[in-house]
Amino acid sequence: MMTAETFLVRTMSDTVETDIRRVHVIANEILTRYGIGPVTFEQLRQIADGPFDLFLIPMIFAAEYRQDSSLPFNEAKRVEIRRHALEIAQKHRFDVDPPDFISGIENSLKETKSAGLRNILMTTGGRRYKHQAMERVGIGRYFEEIVDRDETYYAKEQGLYYLYRKHKPKRMRLVLLTGTATYIKAGNNADGCKVGDTYLEVTPIALATEHSYNDERTLTDAKPAALIHSFAELLPTLEKLAPLG
Repeated sequence: MMTAETFLVRTMSDTVETDIRRVHVIANEILTRYGIGPVTFEQLRQIADGPFDLFLIPMIFAAEYRQDSSLPFNEAKRVEIRRHALEIAQKHRFDVDPPDFISGIENSLKETKSAGLRNILMTTGGRRYKHQAMERVGIGRYFEEIVDRDETYYAKEQGLYYLYRKHKPKRMRLVLLTGTATYIKAGNNADGCKVGDTYLEVTPIALATEHSYNDERTLTDAKPAALIHSFAELLPTLEKLAPLG
């Protein structure tokens, strides 16, 4: 059995929902509005990073970005891109019809909860819509908490630190299951954080499937502790990495 202080953090868009194809549609329509040619699905999966603004701003405002690498965090630029994204999402009913959930997610949530892992959902989207969608299909009850943009402000490390500060255990282990390379990098950055006599350990595990935001090579380059291709591999992989309990 896993210890009570082990939290399994799942990213919403590519380990719970099947979102990446909709991202492709919206991203290309935004690029078209700026006179930029579309990207292929394969190209998208090398750069996709959750919120559209974070990975589209460097493409759309390339000259400015070369002068200022912090441009993706410019609020005026972000509002501009998010406005386009919302209009396109409304046109396709993406803001009304939630994505499908990944096959096997409910069984995985049951198994990990039974193993003693505390399921946490992390998303850079809003809480209300995501939670309602999960409740409709009956999986919301398996998550102890949703960490969304109010806690992260799109900085993925901040979402992990939020959990650490909130729970204040002597030793906290976060297992981060994600198909997005920047989440893996954030997990590696947060690993080993110490505050007083408390300690944070983060184990990023890449889930490479057809729904992952990033392709397998991009995920591998981010240096996860392990890479798996299905939910069935998760618990056996954790046992090999560091048996708990």
